[in-house]
Amino acid sequence: MGELPEGSALIAGSSIVAACLGKDWSKWPDKSDVDVYCSARSAPQVRSANCMFVGLNDTYVDFVCDRLLYVVDTKIHHVEKWGSFAENVEDNPSGGEFEYLQKTTQWGKGAVEHANWKWKYSMQFGILGVVPVNDGTHDIKPKPGGNLPFDFNGTGNIDLIVAKTGIPASSLLNGFDLEICKASFDGKKFRIPDPHLTFAAKTKMEPNRRAVVGSYIKHHREPGNQYPMAMEASRLASSTIKAVRKDVPNAPFYRLLDVAATLPDRYNPNAQFWDRRGSFMNDSVVQAKWAPPIQFHNWCCALIDRLRKYQKRGIDVVDAPTIADDFRIERYNIMFHGG
Repeated sequence: MGELPEGSALIAGSSIVAACLGKDWSKWPDKSDVDVYCSARSAPQVRSANCMFVGLNDTYVDFVCDRLLYVVDTKIHHVEKWGSFAENVEDNPSGGEFEYLQKTTQWGKGAVEHANWKWKYSMQFGILGVVPVNDGTHDIKPKPGGNLPFDFNGTGNIDLIVAKTGIPASSLLNGFDLEICKASFDGKKFRIPDPHLTFAAKTKMEPNRRAVVGSYIKHHREPGNQYPMAMEASRLASSTIKAVRKDVPNAPFYRLLDVAATLPDRYNPNAQFWDRRGSFMNDSVVQAKWAPPIQFHNWCCALIDRLRKYQKRGIDVVDAPTIADDFRIERYNIMFHGG
């Protein structure tokens, strides 16, 4: 990608898959984002393309839930949302392009503080040993001498996925559940996984994820209440996970669940939402102990949704778990369900 060393940034995912298959997935209901993966070191150069920053996408990995962190280990430090400057100017016609550029460039000078606040209060949980700290390596900044237009209310369909320190962009692709999504372009070379399958619109699913999804589908039961309280959702998810772990005992996705299980149980069903101790709303120990099953459930929902999406796009997922047409599964959100 231009001035960057080979392999330090690449485009992967559905946009490249569509290109391989000659498909147009730019319109609803198949509309897909453009996913750009980069190392921490190359991020400032990538940000200096003719686009604008429109915020952090802290729900990108779908087992993230407000102030609660990744329960499945990830090499991703954070994900940024970017959009077209021209399209955002059209949505903000007052003052014209020059004034909008000046205004958003000034706002961009505060992007580092905005991101650091998000990482401190929304995206870390030290009690689980998951802390995406920023030592300056991951500052939201452009290349030296460049500008960073930023509109918190802007829109865009470009996800910039930034790796943790020392992790190359290519390593981020190893976390994909569908092999076909590893198809990538780094500005010079296309890399196509299993080309005999990819160009035939077929793909394999990563074996551990396939096994977990198949078992989760088998054991999942919807809650009696459409909007369960946090403890009900956690206990329901825990019951399903317990059955899944019997079916798939050696999958590498359970470490933080086990860490959470060792924490003391401070949950108090009589605590009020304003209480500092005993409630899901304010007690970090309660959150750290009881949220991971919900996050794991949400992660499984994301895998199931993506599997269904690609199957609807006509991709034959080889040996995919069978999902009945009437199978329903909804994500849980602790912070809005009280408890």
